[in-house]
Amino acid sequence: MRHRFRFTAALLATGLLVAGCGDAPKKATKATDEYPTSIDLKKGFDPNANFTYGYVQYASSWDPIESVTGGDFTFFAPVYDRLLQQDEDGKVEPMLATAFTPAADLASMTLKLREGLTFSDGTPFDATAVQFNLDRARAKNSKISGELYQITSVEVVDPLTVKINVNGGLGSLATGLTGRAGMMVSPAAAQAGIIQTEPVGAGAYVTTEIVPGDHVSYKKTDGYWEPGAQKVATMTYKLITDDNTRYNALMAGELDGASLNPDQLASAEKEGLAVITKPSAIFVYLALNTSKGQLGDPEVRKALNMAIDRKAISVGMYDGHCTPQIQPFPETSPGYSKKIGDGLDVFPYDPKAAKKILEEKGVKDLEITSVSPNVTIYTKFGEVIQAQLKEVGITVNVKSVPAAQVVQDFSIDKSVEATSSVFTGINDPDALSGRYLQPKALFNPGGAEYPELMKYAAEGAAVLDPAERSKAYEKMMDAWVDSPPHMLPVCMVHLAAAFQTNVSGVSQTASGAADLRDVAVAKK
Repeated sequence: MRHRFRFTAALLATGLLVAGCGDAPKKATKATDEYPTSIDLKKGFDPNANFTYGYVQYASSWDPIESVTGGDFTFFAPVYDRLLQQDEDGKVEPMLATAFTPAADLASMTLKLREGLTFSDGTPFDATAVQFNLDRARAKNSKISGELYQITSVEVVDPLTVKINVNGGLGSLATGLTGRAGMMVSPAAAQAGIIQTEPVGAGAYVTTEIVPGDHVSYKKTDGYWEPGAQKVATMTYKLITDDNTRYNALMAGELDGASLNPDQLASAEKEGLAVITKPSAIFVYLALNTSKGQLGDPEVRKALNMAIDRKAISVGMYDGHCTPQIQPFPETSPGYSKKIGDGLDVFPYDPKAAKKILEEKGVKDLEITSVSPNVTIYTKFGEVIQAQLKEVGITVNVKSVPAAQVVQDFSIDKSVEATSSVFTGINDPDALSGRYLQPKALFNPGGAEYPELMKYAAEGAAVLDPAERSKAYEKMMDAWVDSPPHMLPVCMVHLAAAFQTNVSGVSQTASGAADLRDVAVAKK
């Protein structure tokens, strides 16, 4: 058993203090691309093994359409197969659908389904079940309806063929079907009203024990369509929101693997753990309710952009494993504007200039409340934003609450002015529009309207060719910097995970989460 490891609180506090004051510390560890992105499957694994994983967010509901952040994907994945899936590099591939074919006019997509499958309760998986799931996911009461906004109707062509009709946005539909919107639940279980507390899917595993807010145990699904994906007999996923506690549990041998903060990479590797990391589509941000006071003024939002020291946050909180930029898209995305780049010259860290803008706009003694997820790193992020905005005369009261409560306070009740949080949506630029930018988007509580942004976002989402999409999104980003919206991206996180040395068959994905579908554990 390895010795327990604890981060030095004084060093962490110093890094955060420096980040808050804008004098970035020097990055001492190696670059992200010097670490592996995967651990190849090793021969001789134990098919009867149990795999135990520690993660930062629990599924508050087992119904995918009630998912509010996307961070619960890790707990969902073993039980809910999707229509499509993404590989390590973000390429869309078949899963429950064996083929997905766009129409020549881009007005529809046709899915061919696997034959002879059933959900874990015995309900047939067929075109009718897919139609039921997609109609349910895009309904008004669905919290993920924004991810399927482009669908106008779903047709059953035959028992194994589904036609999805769209009104634009076909370019992002396939990616959407790799996430929560593509997760298939048993229609019988959904109609019986048990999905919220008891998952019934078509995945490689079924749950055997669920302790809300603590852990979930899984076992192999009998007769699963891809038995090669069941390399361990059982799994236990544990919720551990405190970063040090999760790390220490891994070091003590209580876990086989765990999600890491990027600033824990060097220590984990030094202690002999197998680490993986990769730049992702995940980013931390500050979002504002534009209906509150002067937060609806784009000039005020320009000032707030210039009050945030993105470089210091990247180095001070993430040890440099977080790309500081004003864009909400990673460099590998068709949404990324090469012309703007990181944009740190567009909105440079300049508290004096920010204060001047605020004074010219008559912003004085502004006090706001911001909610952050009660995961250690995101709470600290909220506190750093608090410290940096204080330098320009803005008082931020930080509340650390569970992820579901963040949505409740900021998006639904609209009782707070801001949230310092993390984007965990699907790996496609169009995901931002449906979840943040549309007037009725879940994370647009002020109902702000951005006609120019939405015009170019729609153009970018309508086509499949990445080069054509990029042309539209470049115009979108030009409009973004001219009149910044209520979301202020800070840096793109290079998410990471660590494993015991007898674990293999895992990879870090472009979407941010570790891919554990092929995880294997050898006997020690």
